[in-house]
Amino acid sequence: MLKRHLMAAAAATAILAGAAAPVLADMSIEYNESFATLVENGVKNYEAANPGQKVNLIKLPSDGYQDRVALDLSSGSAPDLIMVDSFLVAEYAGTNYLLPLDDMLKGWDQFQYYSKGLLDVASYNGKVYALPTDTDVRMLWYNRADFAKAGLPDPWTPKTWDDVLAAAQKLKDAGVPDGWLIPAGKKAEEAATMQGFYMAMLGAGAPAGDTNRLRVRDQDKWIGDSPAIRKTLQLYHDVYVDKKVGLAADTDLDFAPTNKAFLDGKIGIMASGSWENSCLWDCNGVNVPSQADRDKIVAWAPWPGNGEPGNKANTNISGGWTIAISAKAPDPANAFKVLTAIFDKKNFLDWTVAGHRMAVRTDIATDPAYTADPFLAKATELAKDTTGRDTVPGYAKVSALVQQMTAEILDGKSVDDVVKEYNAALVDEFGADKVVTIK
Repeated sequence: MLKRHLMAAAAATAILAGAAAPVLADMSIEYNESFATLVENGVKNYEAANPGQKVNLIKLPSDGYQDRVALDLSSGSAPDLIMVDSFLVAEYAGTNYLLPLDDMLKGWDQFQYYSKGLLDVASYNGKVYALPTDTDVRMLWYNRADFAKAGLPDPWTPKTWDDVLAAAQKLKDAGVPDGWLIPAGKKAEEAATMQGFYMAMLGAGAPAGDTNRLRVRDQDKWIGDSPAIRKTLQLYHDVYVDKKVGLAADTDLDFAPTNKAFLDGKIGIMASGSWENSCLWDCNGVNVPSQADRDKIVAWAPWPGNGEPGNKANTNISGGWTIAISAKAPDPANAFKVLTAIFDKKNFLDWTVAGHRMAVRTDIATDPAYTADPFLAKATELAKDTTGRDTVPGYAKVSALVQQMTAEILDGKSVDDVVKEYNAALVDEFGADKVVTIK
C-alpha cells in the first residue's frame, strides 16, 4: 500500500540524510535509469537552448525507484521534475504533490498530438498532471531454443491457460529450470499486478459488469471476492505449488530472475510486456541486436483467456510511465520548458523508435520511422483491444494487496484463506460500503 511504501521509504531518511547532497543546480529531475536516453538528451537540448541554465540529473535504478519517489514527495524534498509510473499519478495528484499542467499545455503546439485516452492515465479530476512517455501491451515471451529443445511448436499460439501450463511442463521435462515465469511477490511490485495477476484475471471472468477486474467502475467499489480473483490465484497455485512448472514453491520470487536468465534459456516462458523487445538487451535501445537477430532468439504470443465460454479469448492491459512537475517547484515555467524539451518531437521520436516503444502521440505513430518498425506494427495490433489499470486514488493500496496475495499463494496458503484476508484488508482500508463480492 502507498502508506506502507511511504513508511518503508521514510525508514531510509536517516541514511539518505547522511549521504553527500548533490550539487545544487537551477533545476533537478529524478528519473528511472531505463529512460536515461530520453531524459538526458532532452535536458542537453534544453541547456543548449538556454545558456547558463543547469539541470541536475538524478538517475536512479529501477529497483526501489517507487519508494524513493514516495519518500521525496512525502518529505517535501522532491526535485522540480519527477518520473512517475502512471498508476501513481492520481494518487500523488490527489495529495497535492504534483502540479496541474493544463494552463501551460494550452500554449505548447505539440500537445495537440496526444490522444485523450492515453492522457487519462496521467490525469486526475479532469486535469492533466503529467505527460506519458510511452504506452505498452503485455504478452507471453518465449525462448525459441527452449521451445525447440522441448519439441514445442513455433510460432506458438496458446488458446487457454491449460495450453500454457502444458507447454511449461514440457519445458521443465526438457530441463528448463523455470518453465513459466509469472511475476509474483511484493518486491516484484507493479509487475506482479500488471504482467501477471491482472492479465490472467481479465481472461478469468466475463467482461460484462467488470466481473474480471479489481473494481466495479460504475459503482466506484473494489471487488473483495469473485470467481475471477479465485481462478487467477488458483493459476498461481498451479504454476508454483501444485504443478511446480515455475520456480520451486519455496523460491523467493521477490528476487525474480533477470532478463539474462531468459536469454540464456533458463526461463522458457516469461509473462512481460512490449518493452522487452528492447529491454531484454538494453531499455534505451543502445546495445540492441538487429530485429532479425532478436527474432531468432525470442518470440511472443498473446495472453490467452482461461478458455471458459463467455470469457475473453485474449487479454491485454496497458500502462506506461510519465514525467510530472512537483507542486513545490519554485520555477514552474522553466520546469515546463525542460519537460517540453524532453518531449520535443525529434528527441521523443528518436527515443521511441530506438527503444521500440509504443507511441503515445499521433505525430510519432504516423511518422515513417515508426511505421517501418516491424515489431511495433505487430505489437500495436494488441493495443486495439486493451484496457487500463484502475488509476484512481487507492489503486496503489489495492495493487500492494494483490502483490501480497500472490506472495501468500507461493508461501502455501490456500486460495480461500488468501481471498478472505484480501477482502478484510479492503474493508479495513476503504470501508465495507466500498467493497463488493461477486458471486
